[in-house]
Amino acid sequence: MNFDENQKEELKQHYHRRGMGIGMALFMPFGVILWLLLGNPGMLGVGPALGISIGIAIAEAMYKKEVLGE
Repeated sequence: MNFDENQKEELKQHYHRRGMGIGMALFMPFGVILWLLLGNPGMLGVGPALGISIGIAIAEAMYKKEVLGE
């Protein structure tokens, strides 16, 4: 498929939003588990941060596969 630059940017934002949302939802329990096991509430932030990182990486791969055909 041929996409113009505006459509490419919209698709990239779409995939990044989706990836961040899914990553945060899936990795939030990881932060809660760390908090409960270690007794340190600061570990609660590890889950969403890890989820966002992994979610954006997956979203970027999905974007490249669909738009750039890699």
